[in-house]
Amino acid sequence: MSSFDEAEYIAKRYLESKQNKESDSNKLAIKIIDYVSSPDLKFPLRKGGIISNGTTSYVYNNSIAYPNLFEFISKILHSEIPLTINDVRFGPGEIIVNRGTEYEAEEELALGIKELQKLVHAKRAEMFTL
Repeated sequence: MSSFDEAEYIAKRYLESKQNKESDSNKLAIKIIDYVSSPDLKFPLRKGGIISNGTTSYVYNNSIAYPNLFEFISKILHSEIPLTINDVRFGPGEIIVNRGTEYEAEEELALGIKELQKLVHAKRAEMFTL
């Protein structure tokens, strides 16, 4: 898997297969987990965030939302959307970082992404036991 768009498509297939109780859902989940956990993961964000009232908002390129991918991640982490990791809220439309300068926000975002990757990767072993 090489892009968020592909991960979104596979997440949609995963959610449909889970709903239909199809047997390939675990394979799809592993693909998504491996993609999100990969060290070269890049969130497709527009350059620069919008800073307002002590928070920085980042939006996805072309205003794409990725609702299925975030629903998948929220389900495996048993968390609500937006996914809150430290001072970062990951949502399908934007990422909000509770930092008011660009430098601090980028640092916190990088830490939040790493932590999200760790949490998602930790769920990989569970996919084999489901």
